Amino acid sequence: MPFEDDVSEAMRRTGAAFTTDHRALVEGGLRRGRARVVRRRAGAAAAAVLTFTGAAVYGGWLLGTSSAREVAADGRLSPSPGVTSTGRPNPEVNDPDQHIRVSADQMIQILERVLPKGRLTQQRGTSNFGDPKRPANASLVYDDGFGEALVEVSIKRADRHDPAVRKLVTCPAKLTPPALSCHAEPWGGGAATVLSQDKGLRKARSLSLSEEGYLVELITYNGLPKEGRATRTNTPFTEMQTSSLIGMLNSAMTKYGIPNPDLFSREVHVARSLDVMERLQRLSPKGLSPRGGGGDGATGYIIAYDVKNKTKSHLRATLTPKGAPGDGEPRWSQTLPDGTRIATSERPAKGDGVTEWRVDALRPNGLRVTITSYNAEYPHRDANRTTPPATLEQLRAVAVDDSWLTLK
Repeated sequence: MPFEDDVSEAMRRTGAAFTTDHRALVEGGLRRGRARVVRRRAGAAAAAVLTFTGAAVYGGWLLGTSSAREVAADGRLSPSPGVTSTGRPNPEVNDPDQHIRVSADQMIQILERVLPKGRLTQQRGTSNFGDPKRPANASLVYDDGFGEALVEVSIKRADRHDPAVRKLVTCPAKLTPPALSCHAEPWGGGAATVLSQDKGLRKARSLSLSEEGYLVELITYNGLPKEGRATRTNTPFTEMQTSSLIGMLNSAMTKYGIPNPDLFSREVHVARSLDVMERLQRLSPKGLSPRGGGGDGATGYIIAYDVKNKTKSHLRATLTPKGAPGDGEPRWSQTLPDGTRIATSERPAKGDGVTEWRVDALRPNGLRVTITSYNAEYPHRDANRTTPPATLEQLRAVAVDDSWLTLK
């Protein structure tokens, strides 16, 4: 008899030898089932308590407010950063205006994501996990094809109402060597960029005070200072580009002391989009002050601050050359004397209560300029006002401006 048949026969005989009390089996199964249900419910309740407790402790650790104690290497308990040696809350750590938590890698990513397109090498960064008096830093070598240049950024907590801090972001009444010039910007609590030169090396140092309570320092060189040599005539960024970088760096950290997730989800802009963004900054309607921006490809945007209503909104410009695919053909409703065709539209956007106002202008040379405004800081966020800040007539004036035709 084959082996398989032997096994089958043995199993049949073994099964036939059993006599089963079916009622006892059913009752036993019910008892075991009820016991499992009780154990599962008890386990779920215990897990819920542990999860809630763990979440509270972890959340406190993440925000720097946990009152738990840590075990030192010698086994003794030591106070956590959130409490003093007496066990009382540490005001420096528990105060949201003092809290900061950012890793070295995040600092490097912040710097990489705000820079125009170029070759980035020699990235370095330092973290800050709770010391409001110490900065977090990042540096790299940037090369846009015109020579390598060191770029550094530093972010630390600061009191926006401290006169000494505000003095740092104001141009001095008199410049002293090696300073050559100083340019002030209206960002947040103020910003000032000082250009200096020493032994052939040029240095542009920008200090700005963000609305969220950070002192942001951006330093660029026209070469590599450690090697003591200049690789290009000027520092890599124009005055307008520096202003844009300051605006984006000012929004890199939230008021809670952690990196702004919008910066990491935002598409990195390329060279063309920076030109579009800069042009949009110049053409933005009266009463709207640029407070940051970015873009991708032939699209640039700015975060526009309404000085009167004190709200931030999203203003975007997109250039579509003749023959390039667009996002659908608008319903042209007007033709200007020079042949420019105009289309306007109003429709809901992604965010709760957000409205999109849009003007398309098709120029005689085939260039299509699309200007879009939202009543929110970003289209996917909730509305912060009833309607977009700029009227359709103001958006049309931006769309038909002849300066768009000069962008290459």
